[in-house]
Amino acid sequence: MSEGAVHKFYSLGFCESATAQFEQPDRFRFFDQLPAEPVIAQGAGLSLVGAGFRNGGHVIGMRAFNRILSFDDNAGTIEVEAGVTLGRLFKFLAPKKWSVAVQPGFPSITIGGCIAGNVHGKNQYSEGCFGSRVETINLVHPRHGYLTLSESSNPELFDLTIGGYGLTGVILSARLRLAPLTATSARIQSIPVSGLAEACQVMTDQQNDADFIYSWHDMSTPTRGQGLVFFGTMLSEAGISIDQQHWSELRQEKFAPPFGLMNRWSIAAMNKIYRNIQTRTRVLSLWNALFPFVSNAAYFYLYGRRGFIEHQVLIPNLAIHEYLQQFKSLAIRHSISSSLVTLKLFKGTPRLLHFSGNGVSLAVEVPAGESACAFFADLDRLDCDLGCRTNAIKDARLPVSVLNQQYPEAEEFRQRLRDFDPVRQFRSVLSERLGL
Repeated sequence: MSEGAVHKFYSLGFCESATAQFEQPDRFRFFDQLPAEPVIAQGAGLSLVGAGFRNGGHVIGMRAFNRILSFDDNAGTIEVEAGVTLGRLFKFLAPKKWSVAVQPGFPSITIGGCIAGNVHGKNQYSEGCFGSRVETINLVHPRHGYLTLSESSNPELFDLTIGGYGLTGVILSARLRLAPLTATSARIQSIPVSGLAEACQVMTDQQNDADFIYSWHDMSTPTRGQGLVFFGTMLSEAGISIDQQHWSELRQEKFAPPFGLMNRWSIAAMNKIYRNIQTRTRVLSLWNALFPFVSNAAYFYLYGRRGFIEHQVLIPNLAIHEYLQQFKSLAIRHSISSSLVTLKLFKGTPRLLHFSGNGVSLAVEVPAGESACAFFADLDRLDCDLGCRTNAIKDARLPVSVLNQQYPEAEEFRQRLRDFDPVRQFRSVLSERLGL
C-alpha cells in the first residue's frame, strides 16, 4: 500500500475527529496489498459518529468504486460496488420502475455505508432496516482474502457484517433485492399535535393508512413539544421527472463557520418558520420526498465548528408513556432547546448491535456543549432504566458502559469479531470508544 496524504477527518456533528493516512484507490488490485495494521473503510464520510476514520493507520475512501455491476429486471435485483450512492441508484432504477426500499435522507450516502450501519429510512415499521434487502456481500480482509457472504455462504460473517460498522473488512460490492416503484411524487399531509404523546397515538392509529409516517416537534423551549405528524402517500403524477436530479455534496468541514448560529432564539425562529411552511399539504417530486436534506443541507452548517449531538433511542411500547413524560421533564431541567425532535414507529427483532425492535424511536438534536452532555447523560440513565436501545451509529458520545447495558448481545458481537479477526485490524474512533 502506498502512503496516502495525511487528512483530518470529522464526524458530521464535529463531535469526533481524527488524523490518518487517506487512500482513495480506484482499482481492486489495491486490496491485494492491504497491510497488517489498523485500517477502516469510508463511504460518503457523512456519519454522525467516527465510524469511517481513526487516529493513525489508514482510511480507505471507497467513492471511486461506484459501478453498477448487474441488474436483473425479472428478479428485481441489482449488484453494485460499495461506493455507489443512493442518488446514483435512484437515477438508474427509477426510470425502470424499481427502487431501494430503505432510503436514508441524503443521496450521497453509499451502499457500503448503508450495510455497515444497517440504516433505516422513513418507514422502518413497514420497510425494516437496510440489511433485510441485502442478498450477498463481497468482502475482503487481509487475513482471509476475498469472501462472498450470504445467508447460505458464510452466514455468520454475513450476519456480523450487516450492522457491523465496517469492522469485518472492506465491503467491495453487494447484491440487493429491489422494490417495485410506481410513484413519481409524494403527497405530504400534516396533522398538528399538542405534544409527543399525542403524536404517538395519532401515528399508531393511522400507521396503515400512509406509505410513510413520522412526526416533528418544536422543542425550542422545553415547555413546548407541539408538532406535526407527517403522512406521506406515493402518487403517480404525469409530467414529473424522476431521473434528472442533481445535488451538492455536503462538506461541513469546509463550509461550517468557526462559530455556531444555533441558539435558543435562532432555533425558536427557525422552528416557527418550519412549522408554518410544513402545515400545508404539499406534493413533492419523489426525489425531494426521499431526500429532504438535499434542499436543506445548509442546516448542518448553522451549528458551526462547535457542532451538535444527536441521540436516537428506541423506546419499547410498554415504556412509551413514562419515557415521554420523563424526557420532557429532563429537557426542562436542563433548559434544552432543540431544532430537531422526531418520532417514528419501529418493528423488528433486536439482534447483535442492530437498532431494531418494537416501539417508537425518538431522535433529539442539540448544539454540543456541557449542558448537552449533562442532558444526554441523564437520558442514558433513563434509557437504561426503561429498557431502551440507543442508536450507536448516531450518538457520538455514547459510553461503552451504556452500550453494554442496553445491548445484551454486545459481548457476543465482540467475541465473534475476535474469533474472525483476533488482531482486530479494522478499527475506528467509534469501535475504540465502544470497545468493539
